[in-house]
Amino acid sequence: MNRIDQDDLIEVDKVMRYLAIVKQIRKIQITINKGGVMTTTINGNQEFTKANPAINELNKLTKTLITLEKSIKFEMFNVKDITKDDEKDNDGPEVSDLY
Repeated sequence: MNRIDQDDLIEVDKVMRYLAIVKQIRKIQITINKGGVMTTTINGNQEFTKANPAINELNKLTKTLITLEKSIKFEMFNVKDITKDDEKDNDGPEVSDLY
């Protein structure tokens, strides 16, 4: 929310819809993880395996999420310049640090 114009209600609504879709995607992923990627259907004497229908819904929601994300007008924010001292904290040890 800090990266959008919070006075623009359309942008706020987009972010809220984005969050709602993310929650739906997580629920579908949990369902797929519990039920499996493939499901077995028994119809009388017939038994066949097919893809979990939730996967199609997951794909649709993911496409919607990507489209919505592209439409959100994010504002740029200032990133602190990394100095040589700060950079060292993110790197592994140098040879001189080991001895």
